[in-house]
Amino acid sequence: MRIHLRLVALIVVTAGLIGVILAMTVFNTDESSNVPDPGPTGETMATGETANTGETVTGVSDGTTLGYAQAIPQPIDGPLLGMNLTAYTPDGYGQASVHKAIRILAGMGSTAITLVPTWYMKSPTANRIAPDKDKSPTDESLAKAIGWILSAGMQVVIKPHVDVVDDSYRGDIQPTNRDQWFRSYGKFIDHYASFATDRSADLLVVGTELRSLSSETDRWRAVIQTVRDLYTGPVTYAANWDEVDQVQFWDDLDAIGVDAYYPLSQDPNVEPGEQELVAAWQGIADQLESKSEQWDRPVILTEVGYPSQKGATVVPYDVTDQPADQKIQALAYAATFKALSGADWLEGISWWSWRADPDSKEPVEIDYSPEGKTAQAELAKGQRGFEG
Repeated sequence: MRIHLRLVALIVVTAGLIGVILAMTVFNTDESSNVPDPGPTGETMATGETANTGETVTGVSDGTTLGYAQAIPQPIDGPLLGMNLTAYTPDGYGQASVHKAIRILAGMGSTAITLVPTWYMKSPTANRIAPDKDKSPTDESLAKAIGWILSAGMQVVIKPHVDVVDDSYRGDIQPTNRDQWFRSYGKFIDHYASFATDRSADLLVVGTELRSLSSETDRWRAVIQTVRDLYTGPVTYAANWDEVDQVQFWDDLDAIGVDAYYPLSQDPNVEPGEQELVAAWQGIADQLESKSEQWDRPVILTEVGYPSQKGATVVPYDVTDQPADQKIQALAYAATFKALSGADWLEGISWWSWRADPDSKEPVEIDYSPEGKTAQAELAKGQRGFEG
């Protein structure tokens, strides 16, 4: 009997050792390489439920668990260079003039065009997002533009926007019922995820500048998971330049999207030189490269732009009452390309913006479009000479 018990004990110990060896051999993967580094304060990045992989990774500094929906990002065929082509009428993307604009952009060295269909909220506190019959481009209109872009040999990025009817900034919206708002948002973005699949879009942006809501990490992880169920291509989120650090779900995405309206100078009464602007951009580039390394994701400038007016590099995120100045806009374009060309962490630059359906009441002489301005030549020069 003693011999039998010893035999049983030996079998148990041996099985345990074999289990340990197998665990060390099979499960000793280097997933920790995808864990974001702690921020400057030493805090661990946000937690969330695992989506696609069903695996979790131990946190960096305090043992919390981080969820990873996309442990290895999907590749992006960059650099994606081009414009945000905007339309604010139902057939805004379907007009013959848009076909012409797309050919012009292709001829300037563009490799991708970003389309920006917009749905609306009735007020900053509303909980519902819906197409506006007078403003939102139809799917048929979008489909025409996509066909023209593809036939011109360029890639298609779909970047749906949420705006407020009264022109309140989308980054400040405060829905009264966030559960209801996110349900409505889910229907909105899922519509375009399915559309992006049907039309073979190359990249989908799951949200843009929703700063007042982008701290809801778990909610966004759920949104992204549903999008990935419908669209198999790469996805990103377009964070406003002052929102990038707040977003803690970059690990669920394939790229860090930035609407890069960073101020490059300080005094609107003093015109900066190109070298000053290049130096300012290089400092910003260092920050973005660090962010790329932190999250192990490339960066895409989902928007960058400068109005053609005095002081454009001081407040690039706004059109002010300053007089027109095409020179400073063109200078900012040149400095941006000079500072960023050759950055191996950067997968694209999409400028804001080129209008598909310009309104005769808009202040074209001071707005963002480079069309017919000095900056148009700098756009072509910068894109053709860009090293990705």
